[in-house]
Amino acid sequence: MWYKPIVSILSIVLLAALQITLNQGFNLFLSGFNLVLILIVVLINLTSPKNVILSALLGGFILDVYSSLPFGIFMFSLLGAAFLVEILFMNFLTNRSFYALIIMGLLAVVIYNLFFIGLNSFFYFLGWSNSFVSLSFIKNFIWQLVDMALVLSLSFSLINYLSKKFKPVFLQP
Repeated sequence: MWYKPIVSILSIVLLAALQITLNQGFNLFLSGFNLVLILIVVLINLTSPKNVILSALLGGFILDVYSSLPFGIFMFSLLGAAFLVEILFMNFLTNRSFYALIIMGLLAVVIYNLFFIGLNSFFYFLGWSNSFVSLSFIKNFIWQLVDMALVLSLSFSLINYLSKKFKPVFLQP
């Protein structure tokens, strides 16, 4: 299937463009969506680690291109979150249940934001950036947690309905 990589790349680019659009001008609820991070969490459950890392690189690159922050903040934050959540998935959250997916998503938001705050603060203290994390970031962080849980719940239901990836093998007749 020669078209699979092209479809994957286009879907990541479209999700990153949609995330940029949502973060720019909509209300507080819609601006909390981190669609690239949601895609990474879902891909951790469905594909190989190589595809997850490539998705994080491409999504982070696109978000960095359209950001006024120093280049690499989004890419390294997404890569760090993808790498650590992949390790958690391989070692602790291996059963592919609804609760494991939600916990992975919430941990991904926390890890992503820790990397983002750390890198942003580092560049701010070096004088390479004028942006520093304020109290409004905490409100946005809480909305990211809520949005992640909602979207992952919907995606779990959809994938569970369409595929056998999340269904336990021992319960099937």
